[in-house]
Amino acid sequence: MGKVNRKFYGLSQYRGPLCYELAGKYFRLVMDDGRVFGLGFLDEENVQWNVNSNPVRIDGYQCLKGDDTTFLVHVRLPEEDGRFAYNWILDLEQRLVTLDVMEWHYEKDFDRLVRNTPYFGAIDMPGLPLPEIRHHLTKRMTGMHIFWHYNPGHVLQHIYHSPHTIRASTGDGKTMVETQQERMKYLLASPNPEDRAEAERSIEEFRVRMTYYPMFEEPCYHVWIKDNMNLFCFVEEIMCRRSPNHDQGGGGLLLLQDIERLLEVGVAFNVNENYLVSAYGDSNEDFDPFDTAPSPFEEEWKVLTSMPSLAWEIPEE
Repeated sequence: MGKVNRKFYGLSQYRGPLCYELAGKYFRLVMDDGRVFGLGFLDEENVQWNVNSNPVRIDGYQCLKGDDTTFLVHVRLPEEDGRFAYNWILDLEQRLVTLDVMEWHYEKDFDRLVRNTPYFGAIDMPGLPLPEIRHHLTKRMTGMHIFWHYNPGHVLQHIYHSPHTIRASTGDGKTMVETQQERMKYLLASPNPEDRAEAERSIEEFRVRMTYYPMFEEPCYHVWIKDNMNLFCFVEEIMCRRSPNHDQGGGGLLLLQDIERLLEVGVAFNVNENYLVSAYGDSNEDFDPFDTAPSPFEEEWKVLTSMPSLAWEIPEE
């Protein structure tokens, strides 16, 4: 028996199908920071776009659908080794747009870190005034605990600890090492010694990580898209800053969440790769003691840079 086929190993294995409904459509996006984007979807794979009076360019894109009228469009720019990615949340129901810009290699001493910044605006349509409302930062997810099922072997509880803090746990009392052992059991049982060695390396990495990163706590932001839709993003910045040689973490997830149906689609990103994901959720109504555990990362919270929105005011709703 040969090496286990892991072509879709990870969060992408059970991702839903891509959405091609935007092919042939054009949008004029007026951002609150003064930029105006033209976004024209040439076909199912290519988007023609420009900003202000800059030359038009063509890039590949991927799209996932959040609900009937809300789309997540992901474009990673090929220049500079893919240092930038643009993620548009197109809300056709309200004619609103949020642009999340990802930037790799922005901090010299922490090369793995990805900075994520949201920008807000509206979709301009001839003969209609721009909408007065906007997508905006929100506190409404604070206190919720949701088990997200990315595939049968990867279920993770997101604890929305505060408007700017995500904690994660298994929710069943298992340590991260025990959970990784469970995820790797098919490789540990493989007759191929390379598979077994790979699994053992992965488990050992988690064991070592626990010595400098004892609990999962990271910066995040939440954006109100509409009553049933939330945009959520976190970056594993504390993990990156705490790891030896700063060689762990640095990436994260950008997720468009239907908080009524508990379905989400989005982008998993890190320094080496990024890919689209989807998941379904189960709300955990029981108290989780991990939510009230003291944080061991007080010093790190003073210097975080991957989420500029940590310093922004969150409007009252």
